[in-house]
Amino acid sequence: MKTLLKNGNIVDGTGGPSFTGSLVIEGAKIVETVKGAFTADFGGKVVDCTDLTIAPGFIDAHSHNDWFAALQDPIPHFKPFAEQGITTQVVGNCGFSPFGHEAKTEHRELIGGGLFHVGDAEGDFSTYEGWREAAEKKTPLNLAPLQGHGTIRIGLSGYENRPLDEGELKRHDAVLEQSLEQGAFGASLGLMYEPGRYAPAEELAGVARIVAKYDGVLTVHPRACSAVSTSYSPPFGGRPHNLRALDEMIDLARLTDVKLQFSHLLFVGESSWKTVDESLELIDKVRAGGCDFSYDLFPMTFGVSVITIVLPSWYLSLPPEKRARPWTRLRLAAEIGLSKKLLGFGFEDILIAWIGEGHEQLSGRSIAEIAKEWKISEIDTYIKLVELSRARGRVNMYKYYNEAIITQLIRHRPSIFMTDAWIEKKGFQNASAYGAFPKFLALSREGKGVSLEETVYKMTGAVAERFSLQGRGYLKEGCAADITVFDAAAVAPGGDEPVRPRGIEHLYINGKKIVTGGAADEAAMAGSGTILQRG
Repeated sequence: MKTLLKNGNIVDGTGGPSFTGSLVIEGAKIVETVKGAFTADFGGKVVDCTDLTIAPGFIDAHSHNDWFAALQDPIPHFKPFAEQGITTQVVGNCGFSPFGHEAKTEHRELIGGGLFHVGDAEGDFSTYEGWREAAEKKTPLNLAPLQGHGTIRIGLSGYENRPLDEGELKRHDAVLEQSLEQGAFGASLGLMYEPGRYAPAEELAGVARIVAKYDGVLTVHPRACSAVSTSYSPPFGGRPHNLRALDEMIDLARLTDVKLQFSHLLFVGESSWKTVDESLELIDKVRAGGCDFSYDLFPMTFGVSVITIVLPSWYLSLPPEKRARPWTRLRLAAEIGLSKKLLGFGFEDILIAWIGEGHEQLSGRSIAEIAKEWKISEIDTYIKLVELSRARGRVNMYKYYNEAIITQLIRHRPSIFMTDAWIEKKGFQNASAYGAFPKFLALSREGKGVSLEETVYKMTGAVAERFSLQGRGYLKEGCAADITVFDAAAVAPGGDEPVRPRGIEHLYINGKKIVTGGAADEAAMAGSGTILQRG
């Protein structure tokens, strides 16, 4: 059965000029593209796309939906992404993948860093192949997986703050190489999270060299996203910490010749915003020098992270009884207090997304607001919330950057687009999961981004090129029939609350109709995606 998408404005994912035309889909492939008005008879299903834009299915360059793909019911976790036009996601970011760890590890409960859990998924996820077999049966979207370095390290040594010994390093490298040989697209580092933050430079260079050997991509959650951070000691003074973190990754790329993707280039806190120009100049310089270095961004001014993200390594490494000592609390309060003041970011900018069962009333409220109610200091409130959540709480953090910076990053040639969002069963949700890509399109229409053609390129063809996603990202004969049809004059997020966006009219994944009139067909979504393989 053939389907004709008729007489739309075709934006083909290359960044080239759009044109009026039609597409013919047969099975899971695009079999024909037609320029100009289509007036002939057609012996199949016809979808009139007059006044609509036909584009490749959007590719989310940074996602975490590998943690939900093999669940018994993954649909709720994927539906909002389909309804914003996304057909493919790059997963396994920030050092955390559900797969690739020692089969008999005693640290299994730590895998996921407190943010992610395998839930009711079934299978042996110690190998990439075991996870792929389980996820392939259920995933609603196409996924391009990365091996999480933090996952491998947790399997070996938990959250211990130490270098891996020689034997552990050999086992680490064996797991990484196995995942790459089995089809993973690269690896990811999470240098702001436990245990990635404890890995020495030699270990990180080893990861990068292995990824480069397999011609993969190394994505990196940097050690700091703000001018002042607890990732460095002392947590203030000297070169802005986010620039130090960028320097570190530039040095790694130069040393190892790895294709490096700097995850979510953020500037948290008002004092960090003055470092934007220098950051982009550094990226331009390293690219001009021959390094394959790029970055991604989302269009929201906030993001989601684990509640321990602002705590320094020295504190996290202490046993519970030492954390409670007065001198420890005094040092912690002094460091964080001064950091907040220097950063232009405070506890009023951190909202609780989820603490745990029995604490639902805290979701959506700031640390400052809760501290006022509890009549204790903000730092003591924060530590109490960490303890209540067993260090697994989620927070929404604001002042990640402002709208002017978002526009500047969008217009910077090396940037590509992503959501960095996921749907949780409970708690305050991240609106990026519902409206990030429609917002990129709305910013284009409002003159706050780049042209429609380049916007689509940065969320389709450019991402496919970056991660070597063969046969994806373009509207060309022989490519996968991953197609998003939208109203360019109306597309936008649904509002500040996480609701369905406006203007996404139709979505096809591997030739299967998933979204009609903006609403996803849950029955059609079941198993409509595939796990992409490198090479």
